Amino acid sequence: GGEGPLVVLLHANGFGAATWAPIASVLRDRYRVVALDARGHGDSTSVPPGDDLEAYAWTTLAADLDRALEGVLAQTGYDRIDLAVGHSMGGALAACNAIERPKRFARLLLCDPVLLPPVERPSVDGRRPSNPLSESTRKRRDRFPSAAEAYAHCRSRALYAAFTSEALALYVGLGMRELATGELALKCDRNVEAAIFDNGGSLDLMASFAGLEAEVVILHAGRGNFSRPYYEAIAARAPKARVEGVDGSHLFPMEEPGLVIDWIERLLRRSDKD
Repeated sequence: GGEGPLVVLLHANGFGAATWAPIASVLRDRYRVVALDARGHGDSTSVPPGDDLEAYAWTTLAADLDRALEGVLAQTGYDRIDLAVGHSMGGALAACNAIERPKRFARLLLCDPVLLPPVERPSVDGRRPSNPLSESTRKRRDRFPSAAEAYAHCRSRALYAAFTSEALALYVGLGMRELATGELALKCDRNVEAAIFDNGGSLDLMASFAGLEAEVVILHAGRGNFSRPYYEAIAARAPKARVEGVDGSHLFPMEEPGLVIDWIERLLRRSDKD
């Protein structure tokens, strides 16, 4: 909803558009805000990964996003996106699309984006070997008898322990669906999330980052897993990119949404002056 400059919000692997609700609700009185579900997430179509290595290749997700943003612009009547905000996987996909469609974006805010160097993993019997992150994801509990138990279980896990109450309630309430048995299940199947982790490093953004024409701010999570010097080296390739630090974990948009709102407001105030 909302009127004003167009803002697009892109989520991290395993989450969904609903993750952005606390941030979107603050923005929508002054901006046109659209949040998208990637394939296999939220209410988007879920394609079983099976043996198809391309079903959740990051190049496939990038192509999905390109078509989705074309539709967003056509339906809203805007000719560009004033600000794209991407978290983790969403940040990498936003950067990829801005490189491919330089006139589509004015600004990017990349929240601890997954800007990995290309990874060559030899396939075994036509399959790409798993990594530790995807292996743990495949073992994650994904069925719950009630929303209350789902909330309590997630709150007890380190991954979600620092989420705001609202963010965790949204993850349970809108990130899960009711099964015929009455149980709740994650909308993003754990095998889908794991397949995306397995395909990490399949987008070569390092070589093409210099093609970014938009203003780019990379928010580095000080308590995350990525190296700030690595981000600095990537940002140095683009003419209008820089790195700023935030005191948060990799999932800081769900833990401290105010940090993201402050940066969005800062960048959109610049947009208002353009």
